[in-house]
Amino acid sequence: MRNFLPKITIVLFFSVPMGFLWAEEGRDRLNAVIGKMNSLESFRASVTINGGLTGVVSFKSPNQLHARFSDGRIISSNGRILWFYNPDSSIAGKQDLKGVSGGLGGLLSGYENVSVSGRTFRLTSTTKRYNEIILVVSDNDLPRVLKMKRSDEEITEVAFSGIATNIGLGTGLFNFQPPTSSQIVENPLNQKE
Repeated sequence: MRNFLPKITIVLFFSVPMGFLWAEEGRDRLNAVIGKMNSLESFRASVTINGGLTGVVSFKSPNQLHARFSDGRIISSNGRILWFYNPDSSIAGKQDLKGVSGGLGGLLSGYENVSVSGRTFRLTSTTKRYNEIILVVSDNDLPRVLKMKRSDEEITEVAFSGIATNIGLGTGLFNFQPPTSSQIVENPLNQKE
């Protein structure tokens, strides 16, 4: 299941501008952005991953997520179970979330170094799955670009557009069931490679 999202390496050059604010001020601004996202009842956005794969992501509080990509793949969570479905292989990963915190707050928490310049945040850590995260937000603190770099230099970039907030999203959207012919892999994120 590790190969679920496309692996396209992007060359990423970042220089730290002189205008970066460090430590507590960067962390405080980041907490404000996370707070804004956590305050939303729901949102829907178009996404582009690594400049190629496109899709639509929907979120409804608390912890409900549904993403449908242009190649037919689906990621869906009702807050208790997270599904990864690939129609090409007819494999569905079923991950028990067991109270794991997710969302933007879960992804961005625990970073030792947080800096901010304007609307761009840079988070770094030597212990996290992603050693570096760059988050660019809009004027109203909604995500525009999220770049995540792993220690093996693999980078995943997600660009958001057309974000609509606090819209009516039915709970049925988040209760994904794979086709009955699918092979189901239990808890693929717990497995070692």
